[in-house]
Amino acid sequence: MYNNLIPSFSIVDYQKTEDENKVIQKLAEHRDMKLMVKEIGEKYGIEILSTEGNSHMGDFSYPKKDKQKLISILDSYLKD
Repeated sequence: MYNNLIPSFSIVDYQKTEDENKVIQKLAEHRDMKLMVKEIGEKYGIEILSTEGNSHMGDFSYPKKDKQKLISILDSYLKD
């Protein structure tokens, strides 16, 4: 009897053109990209830390000495 009072919702279709869905999708992609870079860095012994807030340093930081190593590793992942 009370089940009819509960509205039914469908799963969000991110392919629709709703602005909110586009923003959610972009944020999820951004988060996943950050996590991927951190995971790759960890795999190769590079300590990558997430920054907080809207840092001027970007989304993460890493030791300056590992910059070229990280770039080279990410390049090889992107080429494949």
